Amino acid sequence: MSKRRNKEKPTSIALVVNQNEIFYRLRMPWIRLLKENGYKVYAVVASGAWNNLIEAGGAEYVEWKLSRSGRNPFSEFGSILGLRNILRRIKPDIVQNFHTKPNIYAPIAARLAAVPLTVSTVTGLGYTFVERSGLGSKLARRLNIGMYSFSNRLATEVAFQNPDDMDLLKGRGGLSRSKGRFIPGGSGVDITEYAPGTRNSAESLELRKSLGISADTFIAMFVGRLQLDKGLVEFVEAARQLKKKRADIAFVMVGAPDPGNKRSVPESTLARWKFESDVIFTGRREDVPGLMATANTIVTPTFYREGLPRTLLEAAATGLPLIGTDMPGVREAIHHDLNGILIPTRDSNALAAAVEELADNPEKALRYGEASLERAINEFDHRRVVGEYLKMYDELWDRS
Repeated sequence: MSKRRNKEKPTSIALVVNQNEIFYRLRMPWIRLLKENGYKVYAVVASGAWNNLIEAGGAEYVEWKLSRSGRNPFSEFGSILGLRNILRRIKPDIVQNFHTKPNIYAPIAARLAAVPLTVSTVTGLGYTFVERSGLGSKLARRLNIGMYSFSNRLATEVAFQNPDDMDLLKGRGGLSRSKGRFIPGGSGVDITEYAPGTRNSAESLELRKSLGISADTFIAMFVGRLQLDKGLVEFVEAARQLKKKRADIAFVMVGAPDPGNKRSVPESTLARWKFESDVIFTGRREDVPGLMATANTIVTPTFYREGLPRTLLEAAATGLPLIGTDMPGVREAIHHDLNGILIPTRDSNALAAAVEELADNPEKALRYGEASLERAINEFDHRRVVGEYLKMYDELWDRS
């Protein structure tokens, strides 16, 4: 038996994430399933409003002091040492980390703390790896590749939510050929939380009424953080185009700006959009499953490199046809002309045309929605996704 462990199976895991709310939104179903499979779960994440809810969900909360967008090298090195100290104290068998900074920092901290296994999950490569000209963009990509290369060598395994990200890192030297596995389904979604086929229910009709939308209006909805690189300018422009000629289509944007992100929609821009009234803005909402049940399609016009957008998994679980840009991650959720429509990035005309196509072809929209729900059940269910990780943990533990 390896000197790195003295038991047959791992029994504790630290989930390391950079944002408190994101942890709560995405990792709570993981906690339940990990506990069902005998794991003690530590939630290692920056402090925030969801601390108590995370603990109520079954994890032991551990604060990790980390700045999402910090660039000061001394502070960032301090974050790594702080994480090392946390891991030395809690002594998990496995560290599972998500998002860019944890993917770079956690393998270093875990190695320094002698954690037996570290699994990094790449949940998208972000705006840095969107192909853009300019020396600054090229230098940023090169720097990130170098950091990924170093940290990925220290990780036991690196998992990906789409194959494009894995191929890019391998092709540019950010990941060795001996590592990397694609696990379909992103972070998964608890399909029992969503309500397919309830658009005409009393609850959905009441929600529509509260938004000032009639029962027979076709709703194209965006759900997510209000970041410019999510394609929100194109979403608003498509709404503007269609409002001039269609009274039977409404565009709804669900979400709020993200002040900690430099690509967040400026408040002045949001105020102007609200004044122009081409889009209905709901702000931050906690009833997203209910709002999605009122929609006719979910639109994801992003040009940000995401792993697999959570919104599209939720929309699939709601049985909706999907519209999204032909980007890594998005095309894992949308199979063109099967459960939705893929459009070019930064193309408001194509977005408007796709919305019109679904609005004018209810049979096609129904067919796409049924295919989305089937994919949610068979591919995106969080039990299947977490089950793949559980098998990975056991396999890596047996090899260590």
